[in-house]
Amino acid sequence: MLKSRKILAIIAISLIYAGHCAAKSMSTEQASEARKKIVAQAKQYIGCPYRSGAIGPDAFDCSGLIFTVFRESAGVQMPRSVKAIYSKAKIIKNDQAEAGDLVFFKTSGNGSITHIGIYIGKNQFIHAASDGSNTGVIVSSLKERYYANAFAAIGRVIPSGKKSMEEVADPADDEIVSEEDIPDAETSSGEEDVFAESASASGSSGKWQDNIIFDATLFCDWNLFDTSRFMLNWRGISLETNARYAGWKLQPGFGTIFRYNHAAKIFQIPIVLSLTFSDYVKVYAGPVINFGHPTLPGGDEEIRGSFFPGIIGFSFQSPKIKAGKVGLSFVQDLSYTIYNDTDGGAMAFYKSAGSGIVLSTGFRVTLPLSNFL
Repeated sequence: MLKSRKILAIIAISLIYAGHCAAKSMSTEQASEARKKIVAQAKQYIGCPYRSGAIGPDAFDCSGLIFTVFRESAGVQMPRSVKAIYSKAKIIKNDQAEAGDLVFFKTSGNGSITHIGIYIGKNQFIHAASDGSNTGVIVSSLKERYYANAFAAIGRVIPSGKKSMEEVADPADDEIVSEEDIPDAETSSGEEDVFAESASASGSSGKWQDNIIFDATLFCDWNLFDTSRFMLNWRGISLETNARYAGWKLQPGFGTIFRYNHAAKIFQIPIVLSLTFSDYVKVYAGPVINFGHPTLPGGDEEIRGSFFPGIIGFSFQSPKIKAGKVGLSFVQDLSYTIYNDTDGGAMAFYKSAGSGIVLSTGFRVTLPLSNFL
């Protein structure tokens, strides 16, 4: 069994290496011909539905389309995931793009490469779209607001052809789709290529602004007990604002929470540092600015809010429902806020838990810095 796995691994590596070498050793004329075949093959699949994990011929996901088109048209063995294809491709300047190159996008809030298409010239590309007004294998424009904002880079696998496809393609190819027929397409009167616009805006082939993510969450605060009894208690409302850097696996952030604690009869502003994991789990901690004189929930005993240590908590976020670059998520949060006796001493455990542990349920709106620029 182990020997069979080794043989299969050697064969797979050999195929990938052979495809890589074949692409590298192409002459200019061969590369130009390969690019024509790639575009022609991709056009044949227009109209096929989207299905996650599919590589055709009846359905595709975005990387599955690339995998099949490059293998069938140019004999180039491509990796099976978007990130692996991005690692394999040579990133080129935007103004060097030719039909048959790859276009990469960042369509999630974590700043990673998540979508791919085949550039066919005239600011258009073929891809397998999973959501939006049109899904499946379609032709889209890089002038559409969504793709212009999500655009990350141009990647090259096939060497440059002697002429770009825009110079040698059949004029009838331009009739695949006109920019006027593309929903929500930008229709500026200027003739500048959208690649040039992206390069001047970001200073590179990627958009650094997409790594800065803002979010705001409106919570209803509650818990199941206070210092005297077990029962559902409404603890107040809070608004959390946060900014994080999504370019790393552990995403550091900074935020503030504006909280009216109805049970303790106090208004608080925690100032927190946070770490977000995989866009779904966040932990945070920081000092708390207190306004007013809090009382023990479930009683009239006066207590004291603590500035530092202040608050510690974590939250779980559902996958986002996306509308363009804006995401909406359901969030469940659990936090512990420190309170002391009026003399500054530590409170008894049941008092500390009853006053400080709060569950918060709400909805979070997320959007990248590029939305403001």
